[in-house]
Amino acid sequence: MFMDDIRVFWEGIGSGGYLLVALSLLVLAYACYVTYRAVVVSRGLDLSPLPEHGGGVSVIITAHNRASDLRENLVGFLTQDCEDYEVIVVDDCSEDDTTEVLSALQEEYPRLRCTRIYPGAKFRFTKKLAINIGVLSARHEILLFSEADCYPASSSWARGMLSRFGEETAVVIGFSNYRADGRPFAWRRLLRLSRFLDRLLVAARGGRPTGDGCNMAYRKSCYMRNRGFAGDTQSYLGYDNDMVRELSKYGKVRVTGHRETHVLVGNGERANDIPYHFAAKATLPLATRAREELWNGIRLLIYALSIYLIASRVAPWSLLALVLAVYMAEVISVNLFAGRLLQRKLFLTSLIINVVGFAYRWYWCGYSIFNSKKWK
Repeated sequence: MFMDDIRVFWEGIGSGGYLLVALSLLVLAYACYVTYRAVVVSRGLDLSPLPEHGGGVSVIITAHNRASDLRENLVGFLTQDCEDYEVIVVDDCSEDDTTEVLSALQEEYPRLRCTRIYPGAKFRFTKKLAINIGVLSARHEILLFSEADCYPASSSWARGMLSRFGEETAVVIGFSNYRADGRPFAWRRLLRLSRFLDRLLVAARGGRPTGDGCNMAYRKSCYMRNRGFAGDTQSYLGYDNDMVRELSKYGKVRVTGHRETHVLVGNGERANDIPYHFAAKATLPLATRAREELWNGIRLLIYALSIYLIASRVAPWSLLALVLAVYMAEVISVNLFAGRLLQRKLFLTSLIINVVGFAYRWYWCGYSIFNSKKWK
C-alpha cells in the first residue's frame, strides 16, 4: 500500500520528481559538509596548553609610512614571553617619521633590529624586496610575519606560533582579524573569519590554503631553498599566498586557531584587503577555485531548486522550512566557530551576508579583474 502511494505521488509530479530527488541529495551532501567542517574546525581550535618548543624565532615586519601604527603596535611584538626571539622591522621607503619612531624604540628594546630601503629604489613595488631583506637579516630558522597595523592578542603569540612547528612543518598560518569596534554590522570581520575557516578545511585535506601576511610563519631554510620570490619579485600580489604554495613543496602547511596565536588587525584604512584576496584567488588554477566555491554553489542551488519547486507547485510551501534550515545551519555554525575564536557580535552580520554573500563575491571579483594593473 505504501509503495502504491509513492508510485501515485511520483507519477503525479512528473519530471519534478527528479528535481526533488536532486534537492534531497544536495541537502544530504550539504549536511555532511557542515558536520565535517564542524569536526575539522573543532580540531583546529585546540585549547590545550602550549607545548614547549626549543629554538629561537625572528619576527619580521615591513612598514611603508606606518609611523603611527608602529608607535602604537610594535611594543606588543617586543614584549613577548618567548625566551629567544628578535623583531626585525624593514622600513620600506618611508617618508614620514618612521625612522625616528624606530630609533626611539630601539633605545628601550634591544631586541628590535631595523633596516631600511631608501626612497628612490628602482623597483615598481618593494614589498617582496623588503621581506627578502628581513629574511636575510634573520638570525633564526623560524620566521614570523605580521604587519605594522597588527598587534599580538597574547604575550605568548611568538611562543605559540613556534610551538606549532614539527619536524616536517614548513609553514604555519595563524588567525588574524580586525579588532571589534562595537558596530552592529561587521562584514569585514566576518569575511576574514570565513577565509580562516576555509584555510582550516583546505589544510585538513592536505591542500594549499591561502596565506595571511598578518599572521604566518615559515622556515628560513625553505625560503632560501626556494630562492625567495625568484619567480616574481616585482609585483605586490602573492607575497603571502606564493610562499604557502612554493614552500609546501618542502614540508607540511599547518593552520592553527589556538587562542594564544591570534593577531588583532587595526581598524584603520586597509582598503586593499578584500580586492587583494580576490585578485590573488584569480591566479589560482580553475579547478582549485571551483573546489573552494563548491559549497557556496550547492547552497545557492538548494535555494533555487526549492523556490522553483514551490513556485511550480511541485512541492508544498512547507518546503520553505528546508530552505530556512539550510540557511540557519550555516549561520549557527559560523557563529559557533566565531565564539571559539573569540569573535563576538557577528550574528546580525552573518544573517545578512548569508543572503547577499554571492553578490559581494561577484562585485569584488569584478573589481579585482578591472583593477588588475594595481597589483603589477
